[in-house]
Amino acid sequence: MEVVKFVRYETNGGEINLYFKICDRLADFVRKNTNYREKALNLYLDRENLFCYTISFTDNFEDIKQAIIETIERISNEGDEGRFYNHLVTDEGHHRSPSEIHALMRTEYGLAGINEERNDYTDRNELDLEWWTAHFFISFERLLFDKPDEIVGSDNAGGIIHTAASASEVSVLLDMLKSIDSIIVVDDVRKYGPKDIRRLREEIDDVTED
Repeated sequence: MEVVKFVRYETNGGEINLYFKICDRLADFVRKNTNYREKALNLYLDRENLFCYTISFTDNFEDIKQAIIETIERISNEGDEGRFYNHLVTDEGHHRSPSEIHALMRTEYGLAGINEERNDYTDRNELDLEWWTAHFFISFERLLFDKPDEIVGSDNAGGIIHTAASASEVSVLLDMLKSIDSIIVVDDVRKYGPKDIRRLREEIDDVTED
């Protein structure tokens, strides 16, 4: 039996829910070891063993939807549920960080990485394919290792909403952060009037010119 099999997807505002059927043994393992309460877990892994993977909608989703599905299925089904757990979402049972999962996608499966975006040969679709494939396993790993401390919905189920942004969106944010020349930390912004703000701006300009 396949470990992971795509079933359907639904759009939900600015998000897309991708539903994958998880094999019984892996789903039972998650239920036994998760820190989520039942109601919260059902948001992500329901009683029919459908795992809901949520990503943010981008205008290139339709172009790479099939590639995302096929890549997730191919990597997930290279072995049994033991390999899925011990190699893809953990390192022999030890927590894998998101960066480690991204590295695994690049080094073992040849997917493009966000750090390669400046290279001419790497296009946006390739970056988002790696990003969303990696975040499928990152989201699944969270079901096993997260300790939910946020309330979701009105039923006090308790859980954390997981939505993966695209590599393109993250790249834009990184570029914005890199463009910041100076950061001024103040104790209370209410103490600063127009003259103080102009003085701070002049100080920033002087530092930038130097």
